[in-house]
Amino acid sequence: MTLPRSTPSAQGVDAFGLLAFVEAAERGGLGLHSLIVARHGQVIAQGWWRPYTAERVHLAYSLSKTVTATAVAFLVQEGRLSLEDRVLDHFPEIDRGSVPSGWHDVRVKHCLSMTVGHEDDAWARVFDRSAGTDYAAPDDWVPRVFATAPTREPGTVFAYNQVATYLLSVIVGRVAGQGVSEMLRPRLLAPLGLPDIPWHRDPLGRELGFSGAHLTTEGIASIAQLYLDRGRWEGRQLLSPSWVAEATVAFGPHNEDPLTPPDWARGYGYSFWMQRHGYRGDGAYGQFLAVLPEHDVVVAITSEQPDMQATLDALWEHVVPAVDRPGSEQADAELAAVLAGREIPAMAGGALGPDHAEFTRSSGSDLSGDYTAVSVTREEGGHVLGLERRGEWLRVSVASGAWVESALVAGGATLPVVSSGGWVDEDVFRAEVIAIETPHRFRVEARLRGGDADLTWRMVPLTGDDPLWLSTRWAT
Repeated sequence: MTLPRSTPSAQGVDAFGLLAFVEAAERGGLGLHSLIVARHGQVIAQGWWRPYTAERVHLAYSLSKTVTATAVAFLVQEGRLSLEDRVLDHFPEIDRGSVPSGWHDVRVKHCLSMTVGHEDDAWARVFDRSAGTDYAAPDDWVPRVFATAPTREPGTVFAYNQVATYLLSVIVGRVAGQGVSEMLRPRLLAPLGLPDIPWHRDPLGRELGFSGAHLTTEGIASIAQLYLDRGRWEGRQLLSPSWVAEATVAFGPHNEDPLTPPDWARGYGYSFWMQRHGYRGDGAYGQFLAVLPEHDVVVAITSEQPDMQATLDALWEHVVPAVDRPGSEQADAELAAVLAGREIPAMAGGALGPDHAEFTRSSGSDLSGDYTAVSVTREEGGHVLGLERRGEWLRVSVASGAWVESALVAGGATLPVVSSGGWVDEDVFRAEVIAIETPHRFRVEARLRGGDADLTWRMVPLTGDDPLWLSTRWAT
């Protein structure tokens, strides 16, 4: 734990408002995996939905951009990088004559603020997982990025754009002589008492920057607190207050898409979205780092859900009004008990089933087509679920009514998972497999009568439909 602990009422917050948020999130299917709320620099509410736990990291998706921007901030305040640097100047190997002219005046500040001049996200033109492109292909993505021509002058149009932060990650590595994770260790992670950050990386081993950081909930809350306190941590000024002030206000034009949800239409700073109350970093499927300066509050959330605006709406409806509202020790205790008891229900099966059975993949599956068959084998204490991938069998432990940990191992990747399930009747075996360092899970339903099995994601990861692509552990 890096932040001190207190209670809601001791910090002037009505715990019933926080409890109402949790209840609204569960009622609305917002798929919470963890929650930390802090006020006046002290944690007043914390909870993890088992099997998620406090010590585990969680894929933060685009919240990673805030980490990368913070790495840029340190290099700027050390005088090793300038917001006015032309991005191309950090890539002398790129032939200027081959680069579309729109890139020639793109500055570091344009990458931070998503105003490089693209009118949409250029990432799909750089890398397309659905087209079969392999992360392991040993090529450099930087030339692909510079081949995507900006269509407007830099600074004149906003487009949420993965390539912008990817370039910042590469620049950090070149200027610092080490990757984002390594250069942040003495500057950010060690002072805040945080563990190293696992990342998804490109084929040359560089952090993606725009996605792929895996953070603990405490880590998210601690970074939020650092920004709330204008870069100061335990009496030491880590980040320049001027950087915090500049990074956390809208830069350039706002998002002009008419379908933009309210809290995505208030402008974008240097990796931070402006919102009705304060500002935030966020990531797909509901990863939040929210800073509410006017209330001296930070909120960290991890989850798996499709409607991120709904989470923010619930915060504004329940949490914000609870600040400076009288609370009580009774409400504090009730909130703590509720949060301590949260869990994702484990699947169970009471039928015996055969000792061993094999199934072919059904046409209704949306897991990668590389997974072609399923097996179920009884063992002491549960079952072993087999998944055939490219002719190799991956094996996952499954317990009935409880989550048991194992790993998917194949193709040089190791992905930690927890699973539960069993035979629900004489015909059907069901299991749920959670990629426990990510928001994601998939379900297996195998049927003896038809000899087939469905392999279906709850929500397909942005990394693609193969679970192994979620891994940060790859054999070298």
